[in-house]
Amino acid sequence: MSRRSVNLTGARWVAVAGVAALTIIVVVLASLALQRSRGETAAQPNPVPSFTLGVTTPTPTPTPEAPSPAPPASRADERFLTTGSAVWWRGVAGQCGVTEPLIERSDDGGATWTDVTPRYLGVGQVMAMSAFTAADAEMVAAVGPDCEVQALRTYTDGQFWEPYPEVLAASRYLDAVDPGVVIVAGEPLPAPCPVPTGLRASGDVVALICDGTPHRWIDGSWQPIEVAGATALAATPPSLLIAHTDAACPGLAITEVADTTALMGCLPETDPAAPLAITRDGEAIRAWSGDSVSEVAAL
Repeated sequence: MSRRSVNLTGARWVAVAGVAALTIIVVVLASLALQRSRGETAAQPNPVPSFTLGVTTPTPTPTPEAPSPAPPASRADERFLTTGSAVWWRGVAGQCGVTEPLIERSDDGGATWTDVTPRYLGVGQVMAMSAFTAADAEMVAAVGPDCEVQALRTYTDGQFWEPYPEVLAASRYLDAVDPGVVIVAGEPLPAPCPVPTGLRASGDVVALICDGTPHRWIDGSWQPIEVAGATALAATPPSLLIAHTDAACPGLAITEVADTTALMGCLPETDPAAPLAITRDGEAIRAWSGDSVSEVAAL
């Protein structure tokens, strides 16, 4: 074999070896690429980035629900307060056949109170109460097993009470059975709502409360008074006193309505949902809330 043939043969082997080596490298690289591709597929995908265009709208904050208003005191818990110049009287209505009423008197300006409830008469419910002299009082009450409505007066410091039919004939009060009926001088009169509360009457002032709004009987119809959140009334001719909620006073405010409307005072420690009675005592306004009777702080 010639030298040239030997050289050609060697070159062919080198070429074959190079191609084989290159093929091996390609196979190895392809294998690595395939393994890497499988690894990336098995891995958890990264989260897709989010983009916001324009103005970002913040997540709204839930608005807290307003607390439910406290329910009004039941009719059985209604309070009455009246002051003569010598003796003060107060009472809790009760409910005939269900809850016993309570009548008390004080001859020391409210420092102490004596229970004078006429249980011996079988009194079951009080619908009205007033002092008609310096030391004497009267009330409209349901009496006996049949809850007969009577007007009772005492001239003996509350020790004894006697019926006075002529007083009953002139009285104004909510019917003992149906509070949607107002009795005026013996005649039934529809109230401006099914369940009114707090009726007070004196002279030509007759008023009651419907769902927190006072109504006054004027010229043959019930006329609402623009005072919201009323809880108690006092008929003080020619004006009407109203205890009500007001931003100007913590607790309760006292407003007087006559020819004009005037904010008279505040009861800062009074719970608006608690039973309350108010009255005028000369120049003072007094309120019975909780266990005590106090003078309303003037503004």
